Amino acid sequence: MTDKEKAHDEREELRVRIAGWMDGPLDLLAIVLLCVLVAEFATELPPAWSGRLDALNWFIYSVFTSYFVVQFLLAPEKGRYLRQNWLAAISVLLPAFRVLRVIRVLRATRALRGVRLVRVLTATNRGTRSLNRALRGYQFGRMLALTTAVVAVGAAALVYFERDAAEAGAVGYADALWWTLGFVTTLGSEFQPQTLEGRVVTLLLVVWGLGVFGYVTGAVASYFVGQTGEDKIDGDIADLRREVGDLKAMLDRALEERPGS
Repeated sequence: MTDKEKAHDEREELRVRIAGWMDGPLDLLAIVLLCVLVAEFATELPPAWSGRLDALNWFIYSVFTSYFVVQFLLAPEKGRYLRQNWLAAISVLLPAFRVLRVIRVLRATRALRGVRLVRVLTATNRGTRSLNRALRGYQFGRMLALTTAVVAVGAAALVYFERDAAEAGAVGYADALWWTLGFVTTLGSEFQPQTLEGRVVTLLLVVWGLGVFGYVTGAVASYFVGQTGEDKIDGDIADLRREVGDLKAMLDRALEERPGS
């Protein structure tokens, strides 16, 4: 093994080791970030609370950014690492838009709304992946927790994006939760989003609901098929026992009727 290959393996081993150390803390921060996102988007907060949430946001993003930079620098194949973690790279770049002076101009424009939408998607992706890892082995509980997180974030996003839509009027979080449940359960809702961002969120909620519906349907069908299969096996065993009993009785009678017995 050449020195270059040895250095390659050592850097990759160190990168994987650091990733293993940070999995737990990062998963916790990702779940906290989901809660912060819901609180920030669902309602207008007082300035004091808004400042605290903003500080917490910056802290969480600084941790994620530091972790991503370290992982990227240690990765022997940086292009491959970026391709495999492109969504994480986007989430790391998002805070940079907030420190640009041009953000004052974009604050009331669609550009900022698009950035907010990407932030919702990246935070939801990171948070649901963390929940998925934390609840590994508990299939029903995991699906319930993931769906709860998606519904909570989706409702908050609808409140934020549809708040200023003239046709929508005032949008409350309780109403948005009801609409979101309608989308996720595929039952539909009387609410029709008026903004592009709201329509994207609604579409993703419906897609998630179809996936959950398919999972539940498959689980129920598997349960009943399994039960039917077990009943059939039990019935076949009972029939086999009866046939064996009948054969034994016929053999006993034949032996009794044999001459000289």
